[in-house]
Amino acid sequence: MKICTVKNRSTRRSFVGTWDGQEYIFAPEASLSVPDYIAYHLKRQSILRDNPIDPSVNEYQLAIKEREDDESPLLGEAPPETLDRSDMESFTKVEYRQSHVRPAAPVRKSASSPVLTGEQMR
Repeated sequence: MKICTVKNRSTRRSFVGTWDGQEYIFAPEASLSVPDYIAYHLKRQSILRDNPIDPSVNEYQLAIKEREDDESPLLGEAPPETLDRSDMESFTKVEYRQSHVRPAAPVRKSASSPVLTGEQMR
């Protein structure tokens, strides 16, 4: 098990993260040493800007020193929404087309004549 140092990049806000029912409190610009799996999950809880198209540009409040994360101080407040919509401008036009594909299950057909029993067939 590897021990990692996690740093709060914010200069104003503290961060409270939870792992396995235990709270981890980071004061502004404070560091804490925790096992690597806990450090990773605490960092994922501190997301500030989430880009689903390119996850490499995500921004977090916490930084893990051993992973060489960006440790530059964060100035200002957190955005009101973490989802970065700047790359989604190409998705604004949506066109619906009918596919003309047959349904997966065949349509039930009713019998045109009644089913005859053995005695009726004689």
